[in-house]
Amino acid sequence: MCQVLCIEDDAETRVLIKKSLENKGMHVDTVWGGEKGIEAAMSGRFDCVLLDIMMPGMDGFQVLNFLKSQDETRDLPVIMLTAKSDDETRSRAEAEGVSGFISKPFEIDALVYAIRSVTKDA
Repeated sequence: MCQVLCIEDDAETRVLIKKSLENKGMHVDTVWGGEKGIEAAMSGRFDCVLLDIMMPGMDGFQVLNFLKSQDETRDLPVIMLTAKSDDETRSRAEAEGVSGFISKPFEIDALVYAIRSVTKDA
């Protein structure tokens, strides 16, 4: 079973993602912000991270850069899931090592496809 970590500050979005992906046979843990997301990601039990960009405190790019700088999480696939979908943001995300980039609002099937394409659950 694919283990997904969702780092998202919006409660409704966290619930939607969790329920939708669990209905597709995945296990999903959700956390509110960047610091908690890093703590969870460092546990080593996830196959993929879904990461919002615009969060209070530590933003998604700061989280991404930290995860990519650590031996334990360097190869962990990260999919950015964000309302900030301009070309500059997308290019920066790709340059900084994301495995996927999905704009909000999103279709659940597109999210499932993206997760499966970057994990062994493909």
